[in-house]
Amino acid sequence: MTVRHFEREAALERARGKDRRAGKRVHQDGHQYVHVQDRAALAEANELIARFGEHAGLEAAQRASRSRSLGNVIHFCHWKQIERTIEMLSAGEVTGTIN
Repeated sequence: MTVRHFEREAALERARGKDRRAGKRVHQDGHQYVHVQDRAALAEANELIARFGEHAGLEAAQRASRSRSLGNVIHFCHWKQIERTIEMLSAGEVTGTIN
């Protein structure tokens, strides 16, 4: 596949409301929605917030970076998900639907 193909696919995804680079869904109202995988992700995010406070997102990002440099894609994706969950929990406002 060519670079042009990936650029076209990314443009289509942005038009559909999903920014694949950020891993977040962007709704028509402009808000970004984060998918929380499971309770474990919430628990881990809360644990980092309790331990590192306002620097919890930075800690998750550093863990993701460390995993990436070691070539561990699974842990990299895990920590990026935790980082996004921390951002969502720290936002201070509710976005999206509440079930």
